[in-house]
Amino acid sequence: MLLGVAATINVMAVDYTAKAKVTLETESGFSCDLMLSEAAEYGALTGSVMNMEGRQVALYVLNGTTKLQIAKAADLDGVKLGLLANAATSYTLTVSAVAGTETLYIQDADSVSYALTEGAVYHFTAAANASDEARFVLKKAALPTEKQICFNYNVLTLTKYAGATVEVIADGATAPAVSATVAGDLAFDVDLNAQASGKYKVVVTIPGVADPEEYIIDVKPAVTTL
Repeated sequence: MLLGVAATINVMAVDYTAKAKVTLETESGFSCDLMLSEAAEYGALTGSVMNMEGRQVALYVLNGTTKLQIAKAADLDGVKLGLLANAATSYTLTVSAVAGTETLYIQDADSVSYALTEGAVYHFTAAANASDEARFVLKKAALPTEKQICFNYNVLTLTKYAGATVEVIADGATAPAVSATVAGDLAFDVDLNAQASGKYKVVVTIPGVADPEEYIIDVKPAVTTL
């Protein structure tokens, strides 16, 4: 009989790629638990709906407009989180019940990544009595910590350059062929496929930095087949 029960439990075990419990707590003591589970067998995002009646604070997964307190999916990358704040402005996230082979991250806007590792504790502030469903998102990788510039297949990618102005100037020209403002610290692409082939100067002006960064790139270079 006992062997039969053990076998049944073993069959029902979930092979998590990622799993975590995230507890949101205010300085005044109100709290809310959010359960996140990722496993290949789950498929599309689903879970248990959060009861919002009478809640002071809440951290929940958004499935469309549905608020989930227990969320599971085959892939949680890019899933948005909503926040309900009360009169408090200081909040703590505590992580527990972690399992799986991968680490999930709560990305706070485009500025901070909170790794969901066992025992992790994070602090953040929020506007009093606000509801925010655009600030937090689940990610499978942390935000970059160092600036990176890459030019590959005629696409210029800048990472960790939030607010910088990028100008791409053709050789011999004075006016930029392309200019853009980097929206955030995530990878930001400047597509140069519409430009003529040749040498270009890239000028990156960073807010608060006196001297811009300058690079020379070769758009649509001639390729010799060997």
